[in-house]
Amino acid sequence: MVSRGYFNLFNVTVIQFFVNHMKHIFLISFIFINFLSYSHNVNANPIEDLKSKPSREMSLKEIKELEQEQRGIKKPKKSKYYYTYIDRDHTLEEDINNLVAIYGVTWAVYPLTQPGTFLEKGSFKNYKKNFGRLVFDKDEPFWNWFVHPISGSQLYLFYRARGYTKSNATFMSFISSSLFEFTVEIYTEPASIQDLYQTPILGSALGLGLEKLSLYLLNSGNLIGKTIGHIINPSSLFWFYEGKIRVIPEISYNRAGLRLFYEF
Repeated sequence: MVSRGYFNLFNVTVIQFFVNHMKHIFLISFIFINFLSYSHNVNANPIEDLKSKPSREMSLKEIKELEQEQRGIKKPKKSKYYYTYIDRDHTLEEDINNLVAIYGVTWAVYPLTQPGTFLEKGSFKNYKKNFGRLVFDKDEPFWNWFVHPISGSQLYLFYRARGYTKSNATFMSFISSSLFEFTVEIYTEPASIQDLYQTPILGSALGLGLEKLSLYLLNSGNLIGKTIGHIINPSSLFWFYEGKIRVIPEISYNRAGLRLFYEF
């Protein structure tokens, strides 16, 4: 009876203690639970948690970008191309290959641009007759002062696109023009004295101006400007153009730079 009395007294005392100090017990419990939660968050990796359990609001791509931002890496801008001309030396084999390529193009372009003349006046008999002859032609000024300089400018721009210096591009244009005059055009008429200098000399002067203008337009970042730049300098569109450099910005928290890719 005594033991049971003490036990009942103990229970009453404990219950009375909890009742009197309930508010303090809840306060202490709340502080302890928050402390444990804070300790877990400090040690946890929020990026890994987001990766394992992506929410509807954030995709895995956005989480990756957030991780890069935390590491101090900014999202790089898209790469762009920079157009220029890079001069280099050429082997004899390269010179011959380029001359042969242009020579083949002239045989294809000549009958396409002047089909009437090619069909009416062209023959192997005239080819044999005109071979080695050199005369002053009586072409209209439109041909001598417009068509031939434009043709020469495109020859010049082709060789510039292949990495030739300005002087070497002019020299190679002279060789290509001479080959056309003495071995292609004689199918319809003798070689022309005026064309021998007007095509490469005036053409190279015009080509130099088109080169400067096209580079400005191609690097303007404007779609219309780039389109016009390619039209006046068609060589910049093809695989053989060696001055197209890919520029990729590289930016991080402690450095900024550019990566350049150049192929020839």
